[in-house]
Amino acid sequence: EILEAAMGVSGVKIEFSTYPWARCLVMLDKKEIDAVIPMVYSEERAEKYSLGTSMRTRENVIILKQDIKKEINRLEDLNGMTIASGKGYAINKEFDEASYIKIDYVATAGEVYEILVKKVASGRVDGAVVDMRVLYGVIDKLKVGNRVRVTKIIYKKETHVGFVKNSSFYPIYEKGIKAIKESGELKKIIDKWSSLN
Repeated sequence: EILEAAMGVSGVKIEFSTYPWARCLVMLDKKEIDAVIPMVYSEERAEKYSLGTSMRTRENVIILKQDIKKEINRLEDLNGMTIASGKGYAINKEFDEASYIKIDYVATAGEVYEILVKKVASGRVDGAVVDMRVLYGVIDKLKVGNRVRVTKIIYKKETHVGFVKNSSFYPIYEKGIKAIKESGELKKIIDKWSSLN
């Protein structure tokens, strides 16, 4: 919705397709698609792609299966556990390099957060990293509120549109995201989805 609103300022219509993350990047590199969302900033990505102004701040939270009673306040408290994450998702350096947890990567096509929550609720993994803005909607949809618990471990990341380098759509997006921020439309979209939690 954010991207549609931003591009809509200049009358540009968008066609969305869903693919596994690794395939998205290959297609972007080959210029078979114009952009990928959401893309988290890294120096390597900033050199390779035109990263648009941040659409929103994503808050990734670690959830656990309900029967884990141990107090979890920091990543080290997950020592020896298996935590599921979307394949190719950039969580943060501490998480990505934590050798004391096993990361179970899930191919990122379709409803990846539903898959992650289901894995935790069914006990196939100890926990998972899920976007906080969609977590409670997914828990409610799957009716698994009594089988998962939310920890205090939250990682904030700005999310961007990753355009092909020097894309003609990049300045259109920049103009549009500025306009919807100034008009309050961006906040309304984000607040709408936040209220579903």
